[in-house]
Amino acid sequence: MNCSFKLKFRNNMSRREIQQFVHHPGLFTFNDGNANQGMIIVRYNIKEGKIEYYFIPEENVMAYQSAKSHQDLNAHKVLGNQINVEDIRSAEMLN
Repeated sequence: MNCSFKLKFRNNMSRREIQQFVHHPGLFTFNDGNANQGMIIVRYNIKEGKIEYYFIPEENVMAYQSAKSHQDLNAHKVLGNQINVEDIRSAEMLN
């Protein structure tokens, strides 16, 4: 059974809208036109007191999950890129 969940926006995605895609594989289209498969994760930056979003490209997802299971606290920085959620134009959850 192939199931997908897709959202497209005339404007950019909000932080609230992206929450259903966090930690799920998906296809993300950014404002610059690039469409990439991967995963969005959320981290709280204690030093700066703010929530940060990272995009983990598909080719790094397995390595990220393995590193996270081994308590690697910097895996998101090493294997992903910090993003601004408002730069995501559309998202499609993949199974």
